[in-house]
Amino acid sequence: MPVPRLPPRLAAGARPHGLAPGELVKLHHSLAESLDTDRGVIAQFVAPEPDAAIESVVYDLAYISAAWLGKRVLFVNGVGMRFDATDHARPSRQEPMVAGPANLRDIEGSITRVVGLELYQMRFPTMKGALDLAPTLRQIPEFLTRLRGSFDLVVIASPAASEAPMGVLLSRFVDGNILVLEAGRTRAPVAAELRDALASSGGAVVGAVLTRYRSHVPRCLRRWL
Repeated sequence: MPVPRLPPRLAAGARPHGLAPGELVKLHHSLAESLDTDRGVIAQFVAPEPDAAIESVVYDLAYISAAWLGKRVLFVNGVGMRFDATDHARPSRQEPMVAGPANLRDIEGSITRVVGLELYQMRFPTMKGALDLAPTLRQIPEFLTRLRGSFDLVVIASPAASEAPMGVLLSRFVDGNILVLEAGRTRAPVAAELRDALASSGGAVVGAVLTRYRSHVPRCLRRWL
């Protein structure tokens, strides 16, 4: 299995999300308490609008969970997945459509490990065409079951809901969904709309993370009321 170079150590306030390492530890424990399962926990983080912080906050949570808390963690990066207007067109004859199960096998085979840690990474590629999505989704429950049996924690950074439907489509297959909201930018009606969309799809919304929040009050996972 390929091993990428170990990234720099975390520093409080050095990342785009602005969460300090201690706050990420609290976030991990809040997730563990909220999503108590007999096997590995699978949590999805999704923002209503594009936010550069979501990839960093989810990766840093995975890093802290592995490096500081000794967990076997998989970071799933789906932030780059998006649907362009041309993606919804039927593929040409020169570009045959790839079946869903093969896509998932390829994705699972792309898992890499960070040197020196029980931290693993996996990236969802750009998905071409709405026709590709349906057969892939039929394999998601089995796919996530395999991941649950292999890792203590699986954290998914989904693309913004305004750019791709992945977060809503996956919401019912994970143990819990967490909204990632940017302080001073994300409007309450927009956040509520995403919460309702996830819930309507059968997903459990367990809380929210507020990024770039400047205050002396510690941040942690907050129950969504």
